[in-house]
Amino acid sequence: MKVFFLAVIFLSTVPGPSWAADFDRKDYEVHTSPNGHIYGSGKHSSAKASVAQEAEVFRPEPTKLTVVDATPVDPGHIEWVNTCSITGSRKQWRTNGRRAKRKFLREHSFETQANIGVFNGFDFGITQGFAYLLDKENNYDETGGAVDADGESLDETDGPHRGHGRTDLILNGRWRFYQSCDETLRVAYVPSITIPVGRRSNLDHLGPSQGYVSMGHTLAVTRDMNRWTMSGNAGYEVPIAHKARRENYAGTLTLAAGAGYHVFDWLQPQVEVIYEHDFEQSGKGSKLVSMVFGAIIPVNDHLRLDLGVVQGIAGSNADQTTSGVFKLVLLT
Repeated sequence: MKVFFLAVIFLSTVPGPSWAADFDRKDYEVHTSPNGHIYGSGKHSSAKASVAQEAEVFRPEPTKLTVVDATPVDPGHIEWVNTCSITGSRKQWRTNGRRAKRKFLREHSFETQANIGVFNGFDFGITQGFAYLLDKENNYDETGGAVDADGESLDETDGPHRGHGRTDLILNGRWRFYQSCDETLRVAYVPSITIPVGRRSNLDHLGPSQGYVSMGHTLAVTRDMNRWTMSGNAGYEVPIAHKARRENYAGTLTLAAGAGYHVFDWLQPQVEVIYEHDFEQSGKGSKLVSMVFGAIIPVNDHLRLDLGVVQGIAGSNADQTTSGVFKLVLLT
């Protein structure tokens, strides 16, 4: 009996095998991705990950297809957003809001945007792209909108109907100036400037450049609630150019809101609504209301897919467009 007790005491003082002592360190690791997703790796990841998920709150991916979120990229990280979109239209809304047919409109565009995390709560973005344009109804008015004594346009040209070229350069910042203690509510100011380096339209071809400098100011709000995530925007873009260069354009008011729900950690269906009002110095301008239906798919820490459809549903003095959007997002 004495030998038995001595053996028990001896075994209790001997350290266990190294694989048992290093179970948490070698066989399992808990990772938290930059966008807040929690996942495990190793032989026992499924059991340990569930424990980690109970201990930490799930944070949904705040990105939306078109609505800007108030979550800057972390310092030292870069978010590469590569966007391909196709837009088409065969109808338009007249000034009274009634729909009418229009000649075929189509645009293929490719854009690359780099969002660079500068410091905590602030990132800087730069966007450049290329576009192919087709507009059977286009009439480039070389007279600048001049009319005769009867009010008829002095321009007698037709077209051009096709064109392609580089788009304008867009620089933007995103400053998150408020964040709640639990980080579920964030508010950011997003300034931007558009520099007309793209190809402009003329009598020979269509061009995607707007032809003048403009500045935008947007307030972005993001709210996370468990697997729900919502964002809203209120912004105004102001042209900085002579009236003749901007063709009577006075600015654009944009109001937008979007919500998404993580059905799975890797899948977030989402819906957005966008209101845009283009103002003119003389005239009623144009209005457009669009709906966005899409999905945000975080594949892993470094890859995300965003896709969806943008559909115009109401407006005045505007084209009724339908756009398909696909984004390949790389996180470094």
